Amino acid sequence: MTQSRAILLTGASSGTGMSSGSGKATALRLHRAGWPVYATGRNVEALADLADEGITVLYLDVNDEESMAAAVKRITDEHGAVGTLINNAAYSLNGTIGETPMDEVRAQFETNVFGLCRLTQMVLPGMREQGGGRIIMMSSIFGMFATPGRGYYQATKHALEAISDSLRLEVAPFGIKVVVLQPAPILGGFVPDSVADLGMDTHDNPALYRDFWEHFVDWHQAYRLSDNPPLRGKIAVRAENVAKVLETAVSTPNPRIRYRLGMPPRLLPKMRAMIGERGWEKFVRAFFPIP
Repeated sequence: MTQSRAILLTGASSGTGMSSGSGKATALRLHRAGWPVYATGRNVEALADLADEGITVLYLDVNDEESMAAAVKRITDEHGAVGTLINNAAYSLNGTIGETPMDEVRAQFETNVFGLCRLTQMVLPGMREQGGGRIIMMSSIFGMFATPGRGYYQATKHALEAISDSLRLEVAPFGIKVVVLQPAPILGGFVPDSVADLGMDTHDNPALYRDFWEHFVDWHQAYRLSDNPPLRGKIAVRAENVAKVLETAVSTPNPRIRYRLGMPPRLLPKMRAMIGERGWEKFVRAFFPIP
């Protein structure tokens, strides 16, 4: 059976995944390289510019099993199977561990972990039948460590790392490769405009960490696109860089297990090993917003 080249990309519409800029940049780059791309998201209207480029756009919500099944069936009918699944759909829940309502925590895991796992389960039978395939997991530098204010989001990325490592070994006998992308913060992605934009008004006691959240917002503004960002903005990566690495992960015959994109994901694990856990915590306290 000829292996499918069709790519199913989740989270391509605005407000999800790598940010709309990176998701769309990836879809465009792969499409222009000749890959059959199915760009999906909850907001199909936001994908109109991709459709204008000739890319197939589909509604897909990783919390809606029917929409996932319909997308997989469409691709299977047209190409025999999904050739590559890029699990990109995600969002960042901001909130402290003690104050974030549990329904919000569950929703975070439903989107960032459980929905991703269910979609992966759906594409695996076709990949096994055709004797190969590729699953690319969009993790993060925060799959390596955690900071205050985003612990639940970062926990989903830690979970994704473990799931990927287990899955890789389970599906290797069927010729299926599992790749993890660990980018540094992406310019424009998950950047709050204000404390209200973080959704703090929905939490039980937003005043408890008011000063922290104001610092949190100001700190993240470095990741806005600007002509002269501060240092942490300069070490962020751009949407086009993410798309380029993803194209490599899709197209190279023997992809890496992990692609660490940007200087921080390559440097920080070595730094942590050298300075020890207490030294690492001192670094986190010095560099990141801390209550």
